Amino acid sequence: MKYLIKIYLEHKNNVVREIAIPSKYTLKDLHNTIIDSLELDKNQIASFYTTNEELQLIKEIPCFKINENDTSTLDMSEILIESIFLDVNNKLIYIYDFLKMWRFLISYSEKVEDSSQSIKIIKSIGIMPKDSPEIIFESENNFENNINEYD
Repeated sequence: MKYLIKIYLEHKNNVVREIAIPSKYTLKDLHNTIIDSLELDKNQIASFYTTNEELQLIKEIPCFKINENDTSTLDMSEILIESIFLDVNNKLIYIYDFLKMWRFLISYSEKVEDSSQSIKIIKSIGIMPKDSPEIIFESENNFENNINEYD
């Protein structure tokens, strides 16, 4: 059994990859496939994040554990594809290179009957841009207005 996973880059250019990955493979395998399919630097750190329906980040799934004694955090190599993508349209956020903050939407679209144990790139649209997206941090509260209330 394979899962069809779509990868969308959050950027002004359309960059999409669709990957068929065996259900028993791990998020680490998916991470490596993303790196290879987009020709990214393998020396950068990345993480997956579970999300809610509004795509708010809930829990980080790092490449590796910072503290080996930490039993409360699982890393990418410990999580199977089938255990994280329980329902069609489940989504993860994948952040690559924490200085440039490349952000990808990872979406599970369907199961495919395929007994081969290889990962296959089904669709490849666009190339990875050289310029990273501009990061805009916005606050839900207007800090300036809150300060004026206390004057």
